[in-house]
Amino acid sequence: MELDIDKLTLAALGGFGFLSLVITLLVGLLRQLPDLVAAYREARDALRNRRAS
Repeated sequence: MELDIDKLTLAALGGFGFLSLVITLLVGLLRQLPDLVAAYREARDALRNRRAS
């Protein structure tokens, strides 16, 4: 079974492109994480205060 250099090149480009996309998405999520946690806590506290009063 012979691997053609074009197929190997396309597979490598596709793999690195996919890896780049995943890393970019993870970095974006991690940058937003503190804001998401703060918003979650604020919403949770607002619901607790609403139920208590």
